[in-house]
Amino acid sequence: MTKRANNEGSIYWDEKRKRFIGQFSYKEAETGKIKRKKITGTQKTKVLREGKAFLDNIAKQAQISSAVLLKNFINNWLENTVKPTVRIKTYERYECAIRRHIIPYIGDLALVEIKRENLQKYLSDLKERGNCKGGALSATTVNAVRRLLKTAMNVAVGDGLISTNPVEQTKAMRTMKHPIKIFSEEDYKKILATAKAHSTKSYLIMRLAFETGFRIGEIFGLEYGAVDFSERIICVRQTIVSTKHGKKLQIMAKNSSSIRSIKVSQKLIDELKYFQSLHTIRKEKLKNKYEQEHDFIIENIDGSFCDPAYFSDKVFKKVLLKRAGLSQEYRMHDCRHTHASWLIAKGVKPIVISKRLGHKSIRTTLDIYSHLISSTEEEAVQALENVL
Repeated sequence: MTKRANNEGSIYWDEKRKRFIGQFSYKEAETGKIKRKKITGTQKTKVLREGKAFLDNIAKQAQISSAVLLKNFINNWLENTVKPTVRIKTYERYECAIRRHIIPYIGDLALVEIKRENLQKYLSDLKERGNCKGGALSATTVNAVRRLLKTAMNVAVGDGLISTNPVEQTKAMRTMKHPIKIFSEEDYKKILATAKAHSTKSYLIMRLAFETGFRIGEIFGLEYGAVDFSERIICVRQTIVSTKHGKKLQIMAKNSSSIRSIKVSQKLIDELKYFQSLHTIRKEKLKNKYEQEHDFIIENIDGSFCDPAYFSDKVFKKVLLKRAGLSQEYRMHDCRHTHASWLIAKGVKPIVISKRLGHKSIRTTLDIYSHLISSTEEEAVQALENVL
């Protein structure tokens, strides 16, 4: 037997399968491990030709990958793949994570140089001193960066720049679930009375927050056209988001499930009818000086939409809670949690609550409120005993 030439591989005839089988060895760029590629065919020359083409392609990809730096790849991915397909708030969040938490640490590494070991160390270092002042970064933020990097590297695998995604071999940081804070019935009455004394706008915001469970941006994006007064239904179609270029009305809500319709009480409908009448009078009186394209429920004096962040930080926190004598630990989002807790306490099914809150899946609802749902297990046992 003559010595095989380079890249010829091991080719032999399989009598049982009546085919030539070629095995071609190559080194995996990311791991350095020797692997084999099996190619079969009825002609030895064809198997040899395909084997050589495979090895040539491996060598070519290795050369390309060694020249592609992570910072160049991930910025290109962000601008050309992510930006055209996501909402501006999502894009800005990704851009910030890449600029602050990825490129300064591992951006100068070539894609093929990124291994599980250095990635795991990078994640640990990020948690220890990854914030802007060199201090600790929350595990939740580190895990968000890890998910972002994992998504980008999956694209690199799809592009043939690397064969496997090293991020998948790393472990996420352990996170501590912080308990949600829920308004007691007494605290609810205090905050609502305080809001009513402060302004009609503050009162309406708080009424909507507690009765609908809408997110603050969804409340501020509501228009009277989204209210079906006869059926007592309010539809979420848009939201107000904060961007680098200021506040923006975003048509479409947080996710596909966020676009939803919920039923509300007749009392809230009557209040909305009253506020709509005032809105109509102002619009007719101010004419061109008033917002003409939209009819926001929560509006500025000229009919434009209000800033939800200003209300949460300046009004809710520093005025309403303080005047009501309530804990400063309450957040505006806790009105939404309180809404969900009321429904759970009344025995409403989790799937109904999930749809009402606009969660992407019932799993999200169960993850957040499982401790409240489990508190009703005694009722379940009692009901079963009654049947048995």
